[in-house]
Amino acid sequence: MGSTSNRIQLAWSKPDRDTIKINVDATCNIESSSIVAVARDWKGEAVCTCSKRVNTTFPLQVEAEAINWALNLAANLDVDPIFIKSDLKSCIDALRLPNRDVPWRTRTIYSDVLALQLNFSNCRFSWVAREHMLLLMF
Repeated sequence: MGSTSNRIQLAWSKPDRDTIKINVDATCNIESSSIVAVARDWKGEAVCTCSKRVNTTFPLQVEAEAINWALNLAANLDVDPIFIKSDLKSCIDALRLPNRDVPWRTRTIYSDVLALQLNFSNCRFSWVAREHMLLLMF
């Protein structure tokens, strides 16, 4: 008797009613980096999707730039409340525990994010695991 495998799809979940959820991600290599933001409303409909290049190749800094950019996009879209999700736990931890020691390359970015956060009635940050698909072997 052989083993069987089941795949469990981890689905995108809708934010609370009247909330905009912005998922951010970053990619970098030794030559260039890019960030992306996907904003969806509480019904799951895309509000804004965009990407751009950034001037750093330090992965932690690139993801922090993505979070900062998401807050700026939300301010420009005049949306509130917002919920920002990132797959880099250390970035989210730095924002949730602002007194925590962070690398000097990201310190200014986190300060900017925390200052921008004050412009919203409700702005939350959350970490989501990178894995979108789990493979369970039985």
